[in-house]
Amino acid sequence: FPVTITSSYPIAVAGSTIYSTAPLSTATPNTSDNIQLGLNAGNGATSLTQGVCIGRGAGSNVLNANNSNFIGQNTGYNASNASISNFIGMAAGYGATNANDSNFLGQWAGHNATNANNSNFLGSGSGVSAASAANSNFIGSNAGKSATAANDSNFIGTDAGGRAPNASFSNFIGQTAGYSASNAQNSNFIGAAGYEATNASASNFLGPAAGYQATNADTSNFLGYNESYRDWE
Repeated sequence: FPVTITSSYPIAVAGSTIYSTAPLSTATPNTSDNIQLGLNAGNGATSLTQGVCIGRGAGSNVLNANNSNFIGQNTGYNASNASISNFIGMAAGYGATNANDSNFLGQWAGHNATNANNSNFLGSGSGVSAASAANSNFIGSNAGKSATAANDSNFIGTDAGGRAPNASFSNFIGQTAGYSASNAQNSNFIGAAGYEATNASASNFLGPAAGYQATNADTSNFLGYNESYRDWE
């Protein structure tokens, strides 16, 4: 039976789980080594053991998320298959699916991300709605936001790789590097390079605005400021 502990913020113990009673985290606490503190924290969670849910709605309705930490309002809400992961920041990992062994740190980081196992999304809005982004690192505000088919990639810098489709096995480093670039697999865009580039797989764009809006530039090397700004053919 739950045992009430007197404190400024009432908490109780059920089995080996500690949960808050005011505000109430859950009326039916999972009893397997969890900490659930905050209104609706961990409420409705299934297959959650040895987890930490701290904050209003943190880990609520989560499924298959053993050994994970959900810290912040609505972190991990409705997330599934997110074991051995850390979601920290308001709404980080909200609705994320297939995000095992991952770290989503920052407000909205990894929100609604899918197929993002073994990934790190660090920064406000990083990896929001990213799809097929396993084994990737999106670091910076909005890095990799809405990116698709971007597995095994590194997008580093504000807006780097944002909205980029088909950019797996690539490195976009620098503010807006590879933003909206499409079909740019196995490429390296460094220094705000490759913005809106299309059909630029297996390419290297190095320098501010290098390859900016370039088209049909597969297996190309653009080095220097504004190099091949557009395809003028």
